[in-house]
Amino acid sequence: MSNERITTSLAVWHECVAAGDMSRLDDILADDVRFHSPVVWKPKDGKAMVKTILSTAGSVFENFAYHREMTDGTTWTLEFSATIGDRSLKGVDIIRFNEDGKIVEFEVMVRPGTGLEALGNEMGRRLAQSLPL
Repeated sequence: MSNERITTSLAVWHECVAAGDMSRLDDILADDVRFHSPVVWKPKDGKAMVKTILSTAGSVFENFAYHREMTDGTTWTLEFSATIGDRSLKGVDIIRFNEDGKIVEFEVMVRPGTGLEALGNEMGRRLAQSLPL
């Protein structure tokens, strides 16, 4: 597995988040990428679906910042903090890459419950008309 490809894709992810511009997600998401939500029990599959979810999340979070990164070589865990309205939250993005350096799995975990509730409510409100949650 090419660590260089993963490193490049991870750098693109960080650039997307920092710029608030998810237009380059097509370059780093595998066609069969799977997203695990902290709110919805059933995973969501496919590049178009995951791109929509990640783009929407990017617009929901305020004061978003990554703090630490941990890896086993193919899976990266990125610790973050953010706010949604008056609610603060902490969480992790668990991102698994394939041999081509594309994201094949993206899982999000969030705490505390009040932050998760705020995230779920706002994501649900924004996605209600475009995605079957």
